[in-house]
Amino acid sequence: MKNFKWKKALVLGLVVGMFLLQASLGTCAEDKGYPRKSITIIEPWGAQSWGFLQAQELSAALEPLMGQRIIVQAKSGGASGVGTKIVKESRPDGYTLLHAWIAGFVMVPLQEANPGYNVFEDFEFLAYFTESPVVAFSRSDKPWNTLAQMVEYIRSNPNKNFAFSGGPALSIHSLCGGEVFHNAGVKVKGIFYDDAAAAGAAMLAGDTDVAMDSFGTLRKYGDQVKIIGVFGDHRYPGFENVATVAEQGLKAPTVRSWSGIVAPKGLPAGVRNKLSQALKQVLTNKDFQDKIWKNMQWFVVYKDPEGFKEMVKVSLDQMKAPIQRMKERQQAK
Repeated sequence: MKNFKWKKALVLGLVVGMFLLQASLGTCAEDKGYPRKSITIIEPWGAQSWGFLQAQELSAALEPLMGQRIIVQAKSGGASGVGTKIVKESRPDGYTLLHAWIAGFVMVPLQEANPGYNVFEDFEFLAYFTESPVVAFSRSDKPWNTLAQMVEYIRSNPNKNFAFSGGPALSIHSLCGGEVFHNAGVKVKGIFYDDAAAAGAAMLAGDTDVAMDSFGTLRKYGDQVKIIGVFGDHRYPGFENVATVAEQGLKAPTVRSWSGIVAPKGLPAGVRNKLSQALKQVLTNKDFQDKIWKNMQWFVVYKDPEGFKEMVKVSLDQMKAPIQRMKERQQAK
């Protein structure tokens, strides 16, 4: 009886061992053959957004290195939370990636107790991609040239209504707008859209008085708009004549809008390494960096997975207090 049990256990152990060996060999083979089909990058903003355009440029640069077509799909909604959740729930095989943003990785988790994902537990960090300060724009025909002048104009016209937009309510752009006007003690209504690109269009149409977006808005609309302030801790190359919000005597966050590339947690090591190396090769290429700046006025700033992860942690710490103040203002209404 004992011999039978011993033999049964031995056979079971051999079967389990063979299964694990086959799985291991299959994974290794899959790593070496990756990619065998097209790869999809999920863009959590709309097809007209800066993010979608950036992802398209990235996919075109990656295709020769990966040897497969790379498709960009827009899955907007929920301040980029919808697209983020789609990728979180995808298979960790390297065929579905996310163009992640500060909105989905910082703003939404700080605002919502259960956004449907955990940034550090559900994703593989591959590379930090782009960044831009939040920039305030008004139409060229507005009677102010700086945010400080706009604030004074609002104070001098208490019977007039004023509005701003930075896209979604939970975007860094909208939060910066809300904070600067709240801290200045003036009433400016926030109007929200699916993305920051829509905020620029609304400002140009006269639906709002100021839009919070990036330097790219100036390229898109030319002399129809003017920059009236930068939410940064320094002036930027090419825009040295634009004063920061702090230089204008106003108080607001200076966290940059940023993006990066992630995948669902659990990527095979070989797949993760191939993606990380290809991304590094593209994002450190000066021609690629210059192209993004020339066409969109966004900065390509490569950080490795650990550097990207650290940026998320720093942003979470920086935005905790502003998000809490925003919640308190909403509850007070």
